[in-house]
Amino acid sequence: MALFGFIGKKRAKTVPLRNLGLQCDMHSHLIPNVDDGSDSLQKSIELINGLKNAGYKKLIVTPHVMTGFFNNDTKTITHGLQVLKEELVRQNVDIEIDVAAEYYIDYDFMQDLSRKPMLTIGNNKMLLFECSFVNRHRNFDETVFEMQVNGYTPVLAHPERYTYWHGNINHMRTLHDRGILFQINILSLAKAYSREVNYAAKELINNGLVDFIGTDLHNIEQLKIIGNTQISENTFNKLMELELLNNKLL
Repeated sequence: MALFGFIGKKRAKTVPLRNLGLQCDMHSHLIPNVDDGSDSLQKSIELINGLKNAGYKKLIVTPHVMTGFFNNDTKTITHGLQVLKEELVRQNVDIEIDVAAEYYIDYDFMQDLSRKPMLTIGNNKMLLFECSFVNRHRNFDETVFEMQVNGYTPVLAHPERYTYWHGNINHMRTLHDRGILFQINILSLAKAYSREVNYAAKELINNGLVDFIGTDLHNIEQLKIIGNTQISENTFNKLMELELLNNKLL
């Protein structure tokens, strides 16, 4: 009986995510050999061509800045961007490319906030940052406050991936109400991490707490997933109702 019930159950309709018409990606790791993203110039070109074929017209690349792991600064990042841009011209790849960074909140980040300009998204001083996936940062609230005091708009990278916030949508709403913009990953919607992360991403969407969708692209395998991502019709319709900010960065 259960078997026939399963067979007779209608599958939910799905829609290609690319139908959203996102033309600007604001989170990726495409500058070669600066973090855990692309490890060669040619791979970077392949990834960029893949995103271009997926409909993107502008890419804002965001290398990691994490003391002790990815010791990047404005100089190393902008130099890497220039090398990448020159190769795009040489290979006749016509796409707009800009740079920001994905900052890990640690002691050095807190010190740098008031000492030097940070690499931000667009002209509105939007600052992309991430936290530990394991433990909530004890100075999280203070760090957000310092960002805002220094004139930055905090953009939290992939909030759906922080498991310590799963199941606490009221807390997420509080963070969002404090002026923190939320960016979820396409890979989360594609169930590339886990069912729990996928559920958390959809919960943020259903509660109107998503401002950006980013690829967070690191490699060719992820590019294949991103290009084939299908989402439920219900999730697609919810996303269409949101005022996603991606295309406002064009």
